[in-house]
Amino acid sequence: MKKEFRDKDNVFIHFYKSCKYSLTGLVTSIKTERSLHLLLLASAFVYLVCFMLEVSIDHIILITLLVVFLLAMELMNTAIEHTVDMVTKEYHPLAKKAKDCGSAASFVTACLTIVVVLYIFYQYLF
Repeated sequence: MKKEFRDKDNVFIHFYKSCKYSLTGLVTSIKTERSLHLLLLASAFVYLVCFMLEVSIDHIILITLLVVFLLAMELMNTAIEHTVDMVTKEYHPLAKKAKDCGSAASFVTACLTIVVVLYIFYQYLF
């Protein structure tokens, strides 16, 4: 008796579909989330300054890692906000806590990124 072929039996098809869903989520979030617009705009500015100051590749890699980490945190925050909104539209203290914690995670990551970027730029300016 033959086993019926299913997508989940094929690792490559499963991987392809996972990547497709991930990219769809990324593109949708970039199109609709103001915080991601701001992040991309700020990142473009940082890379422009890196180019003008002739920042080393090591520092650019570090900045890129932090920007990607911040992007991931913003995406997680967006997921938390959408999930909470799906569950309840009414005010609830736990919903507020969940949203505030997601926002705090993004904020802390943004602060770390800003401090490191300013420290790197300081080295090239003075």
